[in-house]
Amino acid sequence: MKRFDIKRFNRTLGWSFVMMRKEILTNAAAMFFAMFLPFLIQLFAGYGSSRAIVANGIDTAVHTDFFIYTVLVMIGGCWIFNNMGTKEQRITFRMLPATDLEKFVVRALYVTVVWWLMGAVAFCLADVFRMLISIIAGIDVVESAIPAFFRLIFAFGIDGRLDVGDMSQAEAFSFVALMLAWIFWVHSFYILGGAFFRRRQFVFTTLAHFLLMMVCMPLLVHIVDGADFDDRFSLAVALAWTGSAVLAALCVLDWWLAYMIFRRMQAVNNKWVNL
Repeated sequence: MKRFDIKRFNRTLGWSFVMMRKEILTNAAAMFFAMFLPFLIQLFAGYGSSRAIVANGIDTAVHTDFFIYTVLVMIGGCWIFNNMGTKEQRITFRMLPATDLEKFVVRALYVTVVWWLMGAVAFCLADVFRMLISIIAGIDVVESAIPAFFRLIFAFGIDGRLDVGDMSQAEAFSFVALMLAWIFWVHSFYILGGAFFRRRQFVFTTLAHFLLMMVCMPLLVHIVDGADFDDRFSLAVALAWTGSAVLAALCVLDWWLAYMIFRRMQAVNNKWVNL
């Protein structure tokens, strides 16, 4: 069997999405509820108030939804192999007429592209429902919050420049690069946790991530505190770019390890880990 055949991959992808349609709809509905709840709370809190107060409440809801979306992006990877929870499911998926790489890429697409798109679509639908309720309830502020949400995702201001507090563009680029690298590394770490742990993937991976941060953060603080005050800002920018490169390398390593674990998975594995 060829290592990667696009036609065979497409058949496997189509079969997988047919089998996952209920799971996709369930997760999309849960994301919609999570995104709509902050809007609903702000609508109730600001009902009958001035236009400025309502607009401020919507802005708060958008930032809350952005936080929810970021968390969803990071943790979604821990369910990469939730389609292999039982022995029968493992046998079915492992016996598909496709290579391990093709099957791994199919699951990877689900917890990346599909998962992230579901979150974005869920926000858009939540915003549409918020506007419908505003019209029905006679609330003045019915403008769409979708542009503001995507400006937060891409960290761009209204003028098209990176908008990160009072930072210069060079400093903002280093900060955004570090944040993106950290988000994608956390996502890859949850991918690895989802591949390694057979049960309670989210709980165990979150605990491992917390313990790792407890070890690394004091070291980072020690490096910054040891520098002169005048050099701290330039050191922070250098550390941001260095950290981005290290996190990017760790991200690749996590994906590779997850694939190696997937290749070793059997119909019957250890009770708690997939080894």
